[in-house]
Order: sequence, then structure tokens, then C-alpha cells
Amino acid sequence: MVNELAGTTRDPVDEVVEFDGREWVLVDTAGIRRRIRQARGADYYAVLRTQGAVEKAEVAVVLLDASEAITEQDIRVIQQVVDAGRALVIVNNKWDLVDEDRRKQLEWEAEHELAHVDWAPRINLSARTGWHTNRLARALDTALAGWNTRVPTGRLNAFLGELQAASPHPVRGGKQPRILFATQVQAAPPRIVIFTTGFLDAGYRRFIENRLREEFGFAGTPIQIGVRVRERRQRR
Repeated sequence: MVNELAGTTRDPVDEVVEFDGREWVLVDTAGIRRRIRQARGADYYAVLRTQGAVEKAEVAVVLLDASEAITEQDIRVIQQVVDAGRALVIVNNKWDLVDEDRRKQLEWEAEHELAHVDWAPRINLSARTGWHTNRLARALDTALAGWNTRVPTGRLNAFLGELQAASPHPVRGGKQPRILFATQVQAAPPRIVIFTTGFLDAGYRRFIENRLREEFGFAGTPIQIGVRVRERRQRR
């Protein structure tokens, strides 16, 4: 069942849709209204099926009602996509119902509630009128290109070497961790492993991620950064 009323869809529905001259397999999933530990009955199984659909997807289009304030559930769904390592496109639907005051609120929400996914393409559209729906394919292509991005090891290490020289990790407890080597071990989603002499602060890892995005793109995709500390060998 599908309906414009929120909470109607229970089962993921696959549909082959052609737009922009190509065929796409779209899966309409149930919205997540409760945490899985709090869900009961049909809600519980709807959450499980939605999680399974997200994990099988390449890119998730999170559809928001632009005429209403963003909710905790909306943010939870977006985080679920990020945790699953899927590409992400955020769509503000029902734009035909948005007035000037609501537009200002949307700008605030984007800066505060969705700052952690500012790398995701965002589209304002109206499914009812068809306004800007032609922009969806371009956003999907952008997100998928970022999701499949792979940076050569040599280029990655040259970049991190320059980054570390210009902005070294802060000294912690009298020690200053150094980056020894890095490699991208996976694409779709991009996963980078950094070998260091010590643990990297979360803030410094975010700094690295932001600079990686500036240098190599990675639009529309989370980046998974792993840190492996190499202990110094003691001389005998």
C-alpha cells in the first residue's frame, strides 16, 4: 500500500522506472517512525525490511516533507544510510507548499540539523507538479560517482604528507601522532586506512575527511576512515 499519508508503506516495493533515458530500480521503503528496540508488530518488521533494503542499495534517496520541520526520525533515517555506507541524496519534496518563512527555516535546518551530511546532493522538488524532478538523475549520478571514487595510493600519500606538514596533529600527553602511510582499501563506499604512530583525535580525522573531500570530491558518499597504530619496535 502507498498513500500520501506518512506511515502507510510497510513493505519495500521494487519498481523499474525510466527517467533521463535510463532505467533505475527504485525501492520504496517504509519510513522509520521508531527505534527498532521500541518498535512493535508491523512497525518492527517494517524497520527490519527497510534496513535490509538500505544495505542492498547503492544510493539512498531520503525523501523529506519540505513543508514540515525536519524530525528526529528523518535524521535517524539519514544516519542509517551513512552507517550502512550507502551513497546519499536528500530530496525536499512538496516544494509547492513552501513559503518564504519555511525556506528560511530549511536553511537553518540544513546548517544545524544536517551539517554532518553537507556533502550529500540536495534537491528541492514537487512530485505533485513535477517541478525539478528532472534534477534527480543528475544528483544520483553525482552521488554514485563519489561513492565509486578511488584515489591512487601515491596521490593519497602525497596529499596527506602535504596536509600533515601544513597542519600537524596537536600534541597530546607530550606526544604528537604522525601519519606514516595511507591507502584506500575499498570503494563503494570509500574506505581509507591510515597507519600512524599514535591514535588520531576524532577532530583531526574529521579535518582529514573534510580536506579529502575538498581535494578529491567524494560528493554524495560517506568516507570510512580507519586508523591503525604501529608500535615502535624496541631495539635489542
